[in-house]
Amino acid sequence: MATYQLRPMSVGEILDGALMLLRRNLGLMLSIAIICQGIPTALGVYVEFAGGVEQELGLWALGQILGVFGYLLVTGATVRVVSQAYLGHVTSLGDALGFAAGKMGGIFISGFAVGIMAAFGFLFFIVPGVIVLCGYSVVVQAVVLEDLGSSMDALGRSWALTRGFKGKALALWFVLFVFLFLLMFGFAIVAGLAAAAAPILMVFAVAGLSVVTLLTYPLMSCVFTLLYYDLRVRKEAFDLELLSQQ
Repeated sequence: MATYQLRPMSVGEILDGALMLLRRNLGLMLSIAIICQGIPTALGVYVEFAGGVEQELGLWALGQILGVFGYLLVTGATVRVVSQAYLGHVTSLGDALGFAAGKMGGIFISGFAVGIMAAFGFLFFIVPGVIVLCGYSVVVQAVVLEDLGSSMDALGRSWALTRGFKGKALALWFVLFVFLFLLMFGFAIVAGLAAAAAPILMVFAVAGLSVVTLLTYPLMSCVFTLLYYDLRVRKEAFDLELLSQQ
């Protein structure tokens, strides 16, 4: 993405910019997703065809554990790639993964805290859960891209940045949810028809769905990293030179 887009953006511009970033860095993004989530995804597919969780409980548990670590790594790495691309820089696979590895602890702590608060919010009242989710939309970006005193400081940082813009974060969450739901639903229908025509095609359909699922991680990182910079530009009037130095 060209650096001249360092300016306030609408919801549509953020989504368009996220898709552009994903398309321009598709090879790198997909490589990160496969390295970080390929093994747990493959284990999940194997367990599904091997009879389900009841038959392969150990492999299923291993896949879940690896999936958590993979999620932390893929999130940090893709935020790094998006940030560098947005500021006009180029990053490599090794740089992105190495940078993310140093941020995994902070991503886990802050993400776990947000998950607990959002879960309680959704459990008792839907609206508080939505507010929490929107207010902490850029927690990971704050952890990865800023030098904070502690991981928990990212919660306050995200809440401050989204103050007055939680409706914008909600709109992005809603569009992403609808888009991903329709994508998965449509793919599932096509896969089902293919499998009905020839059962062997079911294997390829599940593999294809797994690849599509892997790309959801980079897409979400693209969207909310652009939201993060949008909020910083709006609230802190950061210019290109200062952001590039960071």
